[in-house]
Amino acid sequence: MKPVSRAICLLGAVFSLSQCETMETGAAGSAGSTTVQGTVFYPDEKGMTYLVPAGAQIIGAGGIDCVFIIESGGSVVAHTGSGNSYRVKNGGHFRGFAHPATDCTITFEPGAVIEQEQVGAGTTFVGL
Repeated sequence: MKPVSRAICLLGAVFSLSQCETMETGAAGSAGSTTVQGTVFYPDEKGMTYLVPAGAQIIGAGGIDCVFIIESGGSVVAHTGSGNSYRVKNGGHFRGFAHPATDCTITFEPGAVIEQEQVGAGTTFVGL
């Protein structure tokens, strides 16, 4: 009876572990997109698209060849990285300071809040 009990316990453990949810992760540097919730600190991906809605913020918005879409009420502070594109919509907030990025483009709509305290080489601002 003891071996049967052990086998049942072992099968039960294997079954219960196989039902666990796993966190979905991509390989480092993989392209994809995400909607920011709350505050994200210093993302460092390659080829990612970040949607920053109202109430969300990114501090140290970096990476390589990423796109940051900052909607009304969203905020990006202290941009870093290289080759990134920041699209600031009416009511969105972009504050480029402390960690200058290189070869980045900040495109902004009328009504966007743009602060240019410090920017890196090759960074350009384009108003729509």
